[in-house]
Amino acid sequence: MFLMRLIVLLIIVAVLMWLLKRLFSPGPEPERLEAKNSENMRQCKYCGVHVPESSIVIRDEETYCSAEHAELDRS
Repeated sequence: MFLMRLIVLLIIVAVLMWLLKRLFSPGPEPERLEAKNSENMRQCKYCGVHVPESSIVIRDEETYCSAEHAELDRS
């Protein structure tokens, strides 16, 4: 009977220590979104939406999100 109580007490202490360690230890560093997507963004002159530089359409030294907006801004 004494041995059973001792084992249960040791299990409870181990679980409490594990919970306290998880509660007070710092978590993993959150990954920065900027590190994954380091491409610059440009604003469409027609609609104002920001798009990656690799997707922009340049017409008359102005940037657009699509060829359609470049044409619409021309008229």
